[in-house]
Amino acid sequence: MEKITNILNQTNKIIKHNEELAIAKGELFNIYNILNLKTDEVRTHSAFIGELLNPNGTHLMKESFLKAFLKVLPKEIYSDFNCYSATLKIEHYIDLVDNLKDIGCRLGGRIDIYLSDAAGNSISIENKIDAGDQLGQIERYCNYNKPKNKVLYLSKYGDEPSEESVGNLIAGEDYHIIAYNNEILNWLEDCQAIASDQPILRESIKQYKILIQQITNTLGNKLENELNDVIIKNLEEAAHIANNYNKLINKLKKRFRDQLAVNLKNKLNNYKIANKRKVDQKSAALMLCENDFHSERLCFGIEGFSGIGHRDGVLFVGIYDKNEVLNLDTDFNKLTGCWPHITELTFDEKKIYLSDFKFLQSLNDEEKLNEIVENVSSQVTTFIEANEVLLQGIIRSSVN
Repeated sequence: MEKITNILNQTNKIIKHNEELAIAKGELFNIYNILNLKTDEVRTHSAFIGELLNPNGTHLMKESFLKAFLKVLPKEIYSDFNCYSATLKIEHYIDLVDNLKDIGCRLGGRIDIYLSDAAGNSISIENKIDAGDQLGQIERYCNYNKPKNKVLYLSKYGDEPSEESVGNLIAGEDYHIIAYNNEILNWLEDCQAIASDQPILRESIKQYKILIQQITNTLGNKLENELNDVIIKNLEEAAHIANNYNKLINKLKKRFRDQLAVNLKNKLNNYKIANKRKVDQKSAALMLCENDFHSERLCFGIEGFSGIGHRDGVLFVGIYDKNEVLNLDTDFNKLTGCWPHITELTFDEKKIYLSDFKFLQSLNDEEKLNEIVENVSSQVTTFIEANEVLLQGIIRSSVN
């Protein structure tokens, strides 16, 4: 136990030193955080990455950044791709989504970042900084421009897409996984070096790199090496910490979801409330289906118990539309096709993120946990009462 305490103390010192360095270098001032664009996949991440990858981008560095990007990827991805004739599109429309076909034959959608060359080769990047996967999404992109299309699934930590997204496809063969905390950070380091004599461009890349370090909890190279030294000298103890950390975090999340479900069952007697996915899985949720209109395709849901997913993993309640058929007017707060209307849940006037360490610590306090559960439960019931008649009408019309 003494060794474990020592590791935690040393790690705390490294983290504090990292915070001190950020203050000294003025790195707390970040334009993306200030403008609340931290996890906006389209307006921030796809836009910035796409601009750097575009040989015709405003950076005026031609194909330099694109070549650097391809170098951090497995060779089979870029061996046939011609950087000099490359063009790039953001949100490239490939056809209407068709998920009704058999697995392996699904088509359509919008590719976040799409690169193509004069020979017809293409690289499709699906950018998943936080959003959940769509039904058949990676499968649909892999079926586009066969066999000249290479599909990359970009996530924070190199997580694999869901089974619903890939069907029977195999990572490393049919599509490839890359990560913000690995390939993207390494590439941004290279981009900074390439732009060393372009101060505005160089500092813009640096700001974006700092943002990626923040959202992936990544230290700078020097401090990361220091932390690695601490771990390597105490491997057995570090393994115990890592193993128990994940167990504890999942226990706190599960406890919160379970108690919220019990509270809601007492208030919503006419609803069947069920868990969807384990709390350590993206899109972990509670689904609330009315007994008289039992429909798992159209119902209410609460998502965000994993702390990862849509809008930086925020906890929200909404109308769930599995087949993405609803077309509500603009007065509704649409998140995705599956979530045509949602409300983000809060506590003490702050959005709830189950990735937030301070919030997780509060769940370990029984009194505070009960207060949070009651508060969230009230918000959920208010949302359901406000939208219940609407959803009942939609379900009736879909049955008829």
